Amino acid sequence: MSEVQATVEFSVELHKFYNVDLFQRGFYQIRASMKVPSRVPHKVEASLLHPPGSDLAFPAAVVDDVICSKTFQILYKNEEVVVNDVLVFKIMMLLDEKKVEESLNDMDFQLSLELYFTDGDFSYVSSWPNTVLLMLLPNLCSNTI
Repeated sequence: MSEVQATVEFSVELHKFYNVDLFQRGFYQIRASMKVPSRVPHKVEASLLHPPGSDLAFPAAVVDDVICSKTFQILYKNEEVVVNDVLVFKIMMLLDEKKVEESLNDMDFQLSLELYFTDGDFSYVSSWPNTVLLMLLPNLCSNTI
């Protein structure tokens, strides 16, 4: 069996955050990660499309393979906050050269988006409680004519 390297890239734009029903005033952060089945040899690279500026106290950052949005403050219900972070996940996999399309179509990619909260204790950002977890299953479709 001969193998080829396939590369798949997902990008997620966090344009705005609209507070519908969060009841606690404080600071929020969105964290994203990508999971690929362990049966497939792979490597995930996480990055930000536009490197963050240093003018923010807590800008967007990549920690291991997790991308953290900039930290933003929510004070009111129905509040809208501009985030403008673009998250990029590049997945490099080794696939059977005779089954590349089939393997990609059957691949179980999982994009995890988590919302974290703190009311002001920034000393241990990694220990902020998780408020909401959203698991997305991206689907690769092949169009044949």
